[in-house]
Amino acid sequence: ARTLLQILLKEKRLVKAGDDLVFHAAAISGLRSMLADRKGTRFSVPEFKNWTGVSRKYAIPLLELLDRERVTRRDGDARIVL
Repeated sequence: ARTLLQILLKEKRLVKAGDDLVFHAAAISGLRSMLADRKGTRFSVPEFKNWTGVSRKYAIPLLELLDRERVTRRDGDARIVL
């Protein structure tokens, strides 16, 4: 039997960001929009945390997700909004 989590992930209502983290798709969409306004900006993890209000525990998996989706690109210790 499929779990509710699996169903919501398949329906793309939830987005997986790391092994144990899932976020509502609308929250990720809002994050993409916020970053679109900063296109070309170079930023650090602490800046991202400040912009979003999330802790490092959530910031790193979110940034890795955004890297995979080519919203951002890692450049050493910083990221660049694409």
